[in-house]
Amino acid sequence: MGDTITSVYIITPHTKAIISHESAYYKSLIYETGEERHSIHNPTQIIDNNCLIFGASREGRKKSVKDILGASSKLPLPVIPQVGVYMIPTASSKNKDCVWISYHQVASYEQQGDKTYITFLDGTGIHAATTKSSFDMQYKRTSQLIVHMNRSIIFGRAAFPTI
Repeated sequence: MGDTITSVYIITPHTKAIISHESAYYKSLIYETGEERHSIHNPTQIIDNNCLIFGASREGRKKSVKDILGASSKLPLPVIPQVGVYMIPTASSKNKDCVWISYHQVASYEQQGDKTYITFLDGTGIHAATTKSSFDMQYKRTSQLIVHMNRSIIFGRAAFPTI
């Protein structure tokens, strides 16, 4: 009974970004609408666990996204596709500077020096170690993924060939 199970952070539609945060105890800083949280889990662990909680492994989702987009690096992930939560990595998930951005929370983004400033819908924002053109490509890839995964809703049943 001495072991304590620490719950992992659950991503919600209020999650704006998950950032690696190296301190003595915490490994992630999580921005939500109206607050900031810390987690003892690193961003990749949070993404992994949330993918599993919401229906598939991160590797399974990555494989599907890879097939859909025909790309293999910095893949956006449908973490909770049922409610439209898609997370965009700003770099390889192995890179300590990788920031996971929630697609539907992004209002705008602009180049500021060697970083990109991402403004969220609530008016707050963060700097990410990526160029605007790189983030723009990631944002557009995520849009393409969302359309693909929601084709029947967007275009109706007629969009699918009949057998």
